[in-house]
Amino acid sequence: MTILDQDGVDLADITEAAEEAARRGRDILARDALKSVPFSTGIIIVEDEWRTIFELRLEDILHGGKDD
Repeated sequence: MTILDQDGVDLADITEAAEEAARRGRDILARDALKSVPFSTGIIIVEDEWRTIFELRLEDILHGGKDD
């Protein structure tokens, strides 16, 4: 499923964008858990003027970060 934030959010810098992406990811995971929706992979894409800045996998949020 793809959900687009049509309005967008203006953030001060990349750190703020990463924090907002993680917050939204946690919200998605919590909402799905309350509905007993099984975990599925997903990605939050942070972009500026249609240019991808970074991607954050829901799996990384669920497990507390990347295991690189």
